[in-house]
Amino acid sequence: MSTVEAQPQIDAALDVADSAASQVVTKAPRRRVPRRLAADLVGLADIVAVLAAFMLPAVIYSKAGGIVTDWQLLTQSGLAAAIIVHMMLRVSGMYAPDRLHDFPVRPGLLFATLTVTMLGLLGHGMPYALRADHTWVWFSVGLSAGFTLLLFNRAIASTLFTRLTQKGVFDERVAVFGAGSIARRVKEHLEAVPSGIHFAGVFDDRMGTDRIDPDGLSLAGRLEDLVRAARSNEIDKIIIALPPSADQRISRIARQLEALPVGLHVVTHIASDFFDDGPAHTVSAVGPVGLLDVKKKSRSMIGSAS
Repeated sequence: MSTVEAQPQIDAALDVADSAASQVVTKAPRRRVPRRLAADLVGLADIVAVLAAFMLPAVIYSKAGGIVTDWQLLTQSGLAAAIIVHMMLRVSGMYAPDRLHDFPVRPGLLFATLTVTMLGLLGHGMPYALRADHTWVWFSVGLSAGFTLLLFNRAIASTLFTRLTQKGVFDERVAVFGAGSIARRVKEHLEAVPSGIHFAGVFDDRMGTDRIDPDGLSLAGRLEDLVRAARSNEIDKIIIALPPSADQRISRIARQLEALPVGLHVVTHIASDFFDDGPAHTVSAVGPVGLLDVKKKSRSMIGSAS
């Protein structure tokens, strides 16, 4: 089934999902859908699609040919295939939460990933021995069904997420602590890309013009103003962008902000050993600016902030 042939079904599904999302936004205008949750739902749908495609040939064989299939072995093999496909797509950036405005489809990657996975598992869960003619029929049916379902998932998700991003369902607000070129680069990137991630301002305690980069931005407030905005659910993510020489100040600021119901990040030119406690830190980015992730915004915090 091509994307053109599936367009009526896609439009119908989008209308239903769009209507449901609009009702949620109307009832709770300050409540937004977490981006990671939306991307993970697509990942779950992809797992179900691959598992269903792996089981489809067995259903055809059992119904049309009366062949007894080892359903337990088949289910295990199908789950293995689904997980492998999911992980390969995740590594390839197919579930990036910052790409909801332009959610990737990439049919070639979907087809190649599914093909390699099914070839690797060829023979597992099959009712007959490898090299039998029906094996390739099995493979063709499963591959065709899996690719169609994956492409259908992506077509729906890409169009739906674009609509919801434009409506502000996935909106995020990013503030930078530390006036200077980093804050300006973050602002320029967020304004250039219609991703639903907005610049919430730059904050700094050092208000004197001799202490602030003249190429930076006008200040939205001091540290206490940033804390107040975060507690009022006006900010979703804070980036600490101070010079690497200010290690003690960075540690102090990070400890003060870590208890807030927001995501907290430090620009990656700062060594992670400034933070003695806690697990190893991961890295992320906002456009061209690399970040060291101190803490993610948890779902429990989202609920409490509402």
